[in-house]
Amino acid sequence: MKRTLAFRPERCLMCLSCVLACQLKAVGVEDPRDLLPAAKAPRRLSMTFVEGTPWAECCRHCLRAPCVEACINGSLVRDEENSAVLHHAETCVGCGSCQLACPFNALSRDEKKECMVKCNLCLEDQPPQCVLACQTGALALSRGDGYAQEKKRNYAKEMTGDRGNG
Repeated sequence: MKRTLAFRPERCLMCLSCVLACQLKAVGVEDPRDLLPAAKAPRRLSMTFVEGTPWAECCRHCLRAPCVEACINGSLVRDEENSAVLHHAETCVGCGSCQLACPFNALSRDEKKECMVKCNLCLEDQPPQCVLACQTGALALSRGDGYAQEKKRNYAKEMTGDRGNG
């Protein structure tokens, strides 16, 4: 079943709740007060501004993922069932070739484990912690291309002048 993260920048307040939730999940802690001082989660999701607009930097799980092609030992694989690019940390050597190939700045290095890390869509969670933490709906779990279809319909309505009168 296809599973993707949809980001709606017009709803984002840059509160970074999604980033915190992702990092807490990565270190295995539910409450930030339980974090140990030395605990530092590697970056799987981050927020930035692109020309004044908030934008989520995370894996897009590309159909033809350059990171998968660049991975020298097959630690990154395309999972067609979930439509995701999965990372197997146990075989990763941390060379960074995937990071160089990714056009979305979606991979980072975990210095502690000496391997690369990326968003794996939290396939075990329904929905992922980052989506649960987003109170404005800027991050949403999408199944398939429904979000894209909805945006196309709304745009078509806007262009034809139909404002929901039907």
